[in-house]
Amino acid sequence: MRELTPAEQAVSAALRRGQEIDLRSGDPVHDSPAYAAAWDPGRTIRAEVLAELLLGEYADPGDKPGLRLAGARITGLLHLAFGEIDFPITFEGCAFDERPDLYQARTRFLSFAGSRLPGLIASNIQVEGNLRLTGCHVTGELRLPSARINGNLTLNRARLDNPGGTAINGEHLDVGSNLRAQDGFTCDGEIILTAARVGAAVNIDGARLRAPGGVAFGGGNMVVQVGLFARDVEAEGEVSLRFARVAGPLTLRGSRLRNPGGLAVRGGGLNAESGLFMSLVETEGIIWLEGAAIGRTLSLDGARLRNPGGLVLAGDNIVVNGALLAREGLSAEGEISLLNASVTGPAHFEGARLVNPGGAALSANGITVGKVLNLCDGFSAQGRIRLTSARIGSRLCLHDATLEAPGGAALKCGRMEARELALRTAEPIRGTVELRHARIGLLRDTPGVWPDALRMDGLSYEVLEPMLPAAERLDWLRRDPDGYLPHAYEQLAAMYRRLGSDADARDTLLAGQRQRRATLPWYAALWGHLQDVTVGYGFRPLRAAGWLAALLVLGTVVFALAEPPPLKRGEAPEFSSLVYTLDLLLPIIDFGQEKAFNPGGGTQWLAYGLIVAGWVLATTIAAGLTRSLRRA
Repeated sequence: MRELTPAEQAVSAALRRGQEIDLRSGDPVHDSPAYAAAWDPGRTIRAEVLAELLLGEYADPGDKPGLRLAGARITGLLHLAFGEIDFPITFEGCAFDERPDLYQARTRFLSFAGSRLPGLIASNIQVEGNLRLTGCHVTGELRLPSARINGNLTLNRARLDNPGGTAINGEHLDVGSNLRAQDGFTCDGEIILTAARVGAAVNIDGARLRAPGGVAFGGGNMVVQVGLFARDVEAEGEVSLRFARVAGPLTLRGSRLRNPGGLAVRGGGLNAESGLFMSLVETEGIIWLEGAAIGRTLSLDGARLRNPGGLVLAGDNIVVNGALLAREGLSAEGEISLLNASVTGPAHFEGARLVNPGGAALSANGITVGKVLNLCDGFSAQGRIRLTSARIGSRLCLHDATLEAPGGAALKCGRMEARELALRTAEPIRGTVELRHARIGLLRDTPGVWPDALRMDGLSYEVLEPMLPAAERLDWLRRDPDGYLPHAYEQLAAMYRRLGSDADARDTLLAGQRQRRATLPWYAALWGHLQDVTVGYGFRPLRAAGWLAALLVLGTVVFALAEPPPLKRGEAPEFSSLVYTLDLLLPIIDFGQEKAFNPGGGTQWLAYGLIVAGWVLATTIAAGLTRSLRRA
């Protein structure tokens, strides 16, 4: 072995016995590795000497080797690649001039606590215990691809500086227990943990991550067995959890995630088995969760999401096996998309504020919600709410909500299915409400806040609440900008009949015929007017009886005063003005009077008029009764 300095001799002697060598002066400021250039030369250890000592053989029975070195400056390259070191190695508060090389090395325990390193090469390293980088300052890349650490990987209070590059490369890293980077951990550079596996928890609570335009935390395809905790994190750049699998909870509660113009969170295909908690987060950019599988709870309570004019949350095809919570002051500037999402429990948006004027505030076409979907109790949306083909297991509630989409469709619920729709908004909805071909059990609304435009073609419901008389409900039907729609009137009449209000049912159908008349050509409209005046389209049969009675009285009086002469004297029956008038009015019945007498002058024209009136009344009565019976 080459000639050793006193400090190196001390290290050699202490290493064999596992004793600590502390070269620090005792002045905390002066002993900081940031001032290593000003340290006394007696604190310098040559890297090649240290490598020879670490890779030496210690076979004597009294040897209990272990390196415990504090306050040293390591000059040169510490080359331990492929080395097998069967004892713990601890550097505390040391300064390395060059990044140590431990490529595919093997050791029992490795610590660089409080040290300063220009980087670390530890690809494929195997550590039987823990790898500690607590309080380190690393100014280059920390290379750990395919490393295997049976215990914990600890980066608490560490400061990693590699701006514009990769600060941690941990692709396929395997940590048997916990990965901790908290208590003031900061990182300027990308953290890449693609396909890493962590046997217990990942905890980066309070971390400060900076990788503008890059990946602040890259955990794509990562597998975490216990939970991933990233509360109160500040991240500038993308947080990627694409196709990651977290067996326990995944929480970003209270974090501030910024990646303007890009993805703040990339979580497509994420599997968070015990829930994804993003309450109180603040994001700038897109939260991308398409195709994610979330167990128990997806929480966005109190979150503030910003990506004005674009997608702010992409959750198409997401599956939440539990509750979706987006309450307590959630605000979203941009579009929340939940197309074809599935939520087995309730979805709560009480008090949420969605802002995307001119676009969609909430796109949830094809969503399935097992229980209630609450867009109520102070919920507001500037922009369209799209729930076409949605399936709501219980109630869609818009009680006390405010919806605004002037000039467009504020609420689209076409082909939606729900047991109950509570459309009692805080004020009239600004924009069109579309309920075409929706299927609803109970529809609750309030006349004072009926939407100005309400499309209802094909809408089916069992009960309307409140149960208003037809005279009031007809104004509701007339709010459809598509005009007369037969099904809308028939549906309302059917509800009245189910509830035993036949009079309201008839009034509804009569109003429908009057609305229909406005769509007909003039000749058909004229016929419709005649049916309306005479028999009320068959829904007012007593009106026809009144007309018949009036004409009967008229004819009886006139013909009594101006009795028509018989056609053949001596053969005519005794004249009766009443029976003669009946014979003229009733086209089917023949009393023998009409054919026996021959009126002249004005009475002849009266006779013609009564014959025509009789045919018209008979025809309209038959048509009206047929229509009424067909709808009964």
